[in-house]
Amino acid sequence: MVTKKTEEGIRSYLESLGQSDKPVVDREAVKSIKAQLRTERDLIERAKLLSQLEREEAGRVPDRSGDEAVFIAEARAWADETGVTVGALQALGVSVDVLRRAGFDPQPVTAGGPRRARSGGGRARAAAIPLDDVAAAARKLGSGWKIADLAAVLQREPMTVRNYVAKLLEQGVVADLGDDPRHNGRG
Repeated sequence: MVTKKTEEGIRSYLESLGQSDKPVVDREAVKSIKAQLRTERDLIERAKLLSQLEREEAGRVPDRSGDEAVFIAEARAWADETGVTVGALQALGVSVDVLRRAGFDPQPVTAGGPRRARSGGGRARAAAIPLDDVAAAARKLGSGWKIADLAAVLQREPMTVRNYVAKLLEQGVVADLGDDPRHNGRG
């Protein structure tokens, strides 16, 4: 029987997928140390505070290894009991490597779901572009660019780029200026 603790561990792992692995800075801790530095006169204590400030300003990379370990240990039994398919887990972003370590037999995926066996050709799926790289490309284009412009720079299909732009809009990195008043064709 699936326990609430197991399900919470799996949920925590799934929620962590796609989150940035960039170091997180505790701004309150930085402010507190800076306040202490302003009043501290002892040189040894100042050295300790400066070292602590340096570490805090560098930030900490979130440790998600515990969530991944819970997923690897529990996901197979949980999925079997709840009827969750390996394809659903792949669609949520669980890597093939993690699924294998959890005891699943995943298939490579395409945009439409698990890849079916086929003979001959077909194009391999392009690697995802980090969202920071997409934002940098958009900044280089300046103001007033179109999806097609960004797609050309990123060498991706417009629909793929539209998904990236939607994420950038959600984060407030780019703004929607509306339709191009000079455009009167399709799309």
